[in-house]
Amino acid sequence: MAPHRLLGGCRCGAVSLQVELSREPGSCHPRACDCDFCREREAAYVSDPAGRLRMRARSPADVRIERQGSLQAEFLSCQACGTLLVVRWQDGDRAYGAVNARALADRAAFGAEQPASPKQLGAGQKTERWKALWFADVGLDIG
Repeated sequence: MAPHRLLGGCRCGAVSLQVELSREPGSCHPRACDCDFCREREAAYVSDPAGRLRMRARSPADVRIERQGSLQAEFLSCQACGTLLVVRWQDGDRAYGAVNARALADRAAFGAEQPASPKQLGAGQKTERWKALWFADVGLDIG
């Protein structure tokens, strides 16, 4: 089956996103994290371990990288407009990630959001969950 390609990015256009899902977007239910950081940014994450996630920025200065909570994952936002785009975790040479569905142009194509509470999980439980649920093919292209 051909991948389902979705595009998006930040509000100001400095950072763009391309997502390829291995299944219909309607079968994906964005996970609305209940931590303060994600709630303040109205984040709801979509991922597909068999899909791809690409983020492109004009320069390194366009991307802000922050760590929150357990400090394991990185949250990538646009430096200019503040749009939260991606959460990423590095495991050796492999990056895993999830995209903020609200940063995608076709966000209405997804199923209903479901609550998620990763702050209830221990560090090892989080990384096992990320390996199982997140994109395993993640790229950040600068320039």
